[in-house]
Amino acid sequence: MSTMDSTTPASGRNEPMPVNRFALFSETLLAGLLVLVLSIPLVTIPAAYAAGIAHLERHLSGRDDSIRGLWGTFRSALPGSWKLGITTAAAAVVVVLNLLLATVGQLPGSSVVLPATVVLAAAGAILLLRTAAAWSDFAGGQAPGRGWPSALAAAKALSVRDWTGSLLLAAALFAAVVFVWMLAALFVVVPGTLVLAAAAVKMRAARA
Repeated sequence: MSTMDSTTPASGRNEPMPVNRFALFSETLLAGLLVLVLSIPLVTIPAAYAAGIAHLERHLSGRDDSIRGLWGTFRSALPGSWKLGITTAAAAVVVVLNLLLATVGQLPGSSVVLPATVVLAAAGAILLLRTAAAWSDFAGGQAPGRGWPSALAAAKALSVRDWTGSLLLAAALFAAVVFVWMLAALFVVVPGTLVLAAAAVKMRAARA
């Protein structure tokens, strides 16, 4: 079986770029580990995922996919991301607390609150991934930090318009939860799978 595949070409190219699946797998793991480390402060999650998604996009289009490039993208994405980062961190804390309280039976109205928490968390994660993926489209033509509001607005519209892509991201999130449920140590591969899913959904939407 061939390990080569093809994907959307870089701008100005007519033929699809050949992609080595093993190379993509290793690049996804590497990007995921870097995104995980960069996300440790929690408030840096949007910038970390934006950098990871842009990194895989460059890899798939045959452009610079060095670690230095990912770090540079992360630094460029940080300005303007703090509001979204703080919101993301606060939401993550609330979700974790609700899940922990539900586990020990201390969550009032858990039969309603718990499903609502899961649905809202999934919707928020999809919007975050869409926003992080869209950031690179707006970062170049605006002052540092100005790309995030535009990326968020585009992500909101695209999440509804490209509902099949949103379902694919939901499936990726579900798979990530299953991985961690099966073996907690697999949490280290979750950022990579989500970054790859977000990049793939973005490329799919661009071809539509």
